[in-house]
Amino acid sequence: MKTLIVGYRPYELGIFKDTQPEAEVLKQFMREKVRAYAETGTEWFIIQGYTGIEFYAAEAIMDLREEYGFKFSVLKPFHNFDDRYKEEDQLKLNRILEASDFHNFIFDREYESPKMFRMINRFLIEHSDQALIVFDEEVESKTRFIYEQMLEFQENNPYNIERIQFDEINAFIDSAYER
Repeated sequence: MKTLIVGYRPYELGIFKDTQPEAEVLKQFMREKVRAYAETGTEWFIIQGYTGIEFYAAEAIMDLREEYGFKFSVLKPFHNFDDRYKEEDQLKLNRILEASDFHNFIFDREYESPKMFRMINRFLIEHSDQALIVFDEEVESKTRFIYEQMLEFQENNPYNIERIQFDEINAFIDSAYER
């Protein structure tokens, strides 16, 4: 089973430093989700290498993969997609790439047009069995585009989508404080 993980970038969540409490909560949340997917048969986790949810998931994947034996792939959308990353984020991405079992580009060239994103999304969906997506319609994001494509794909194909909304994250926070 191959699980695609996508979601918000940190700035879309009001997170500007990894030291913010919100970032730590999301890292813990993603750790629980990765663990649950590993326990139910995920053999490969796939991300694109975007900051935010994907980085938080990557940390969890790297921490848990020895325990569960799954593999980890980074399919970067195109060359130089991360050129605008801060140096700190580029270093994190490099560590993630080094730790991955496989990494490559979906398009083996630089960005050419917005049409590429639809093709990238389609490729990711067709090469995974299910998706974990952190997306709440209350907060506008580019994540909406891949979510809409997942729903289209799901109409004619078996494809499980777990969409995480902020209510679920808030419930996780509440239960963490109760512990």
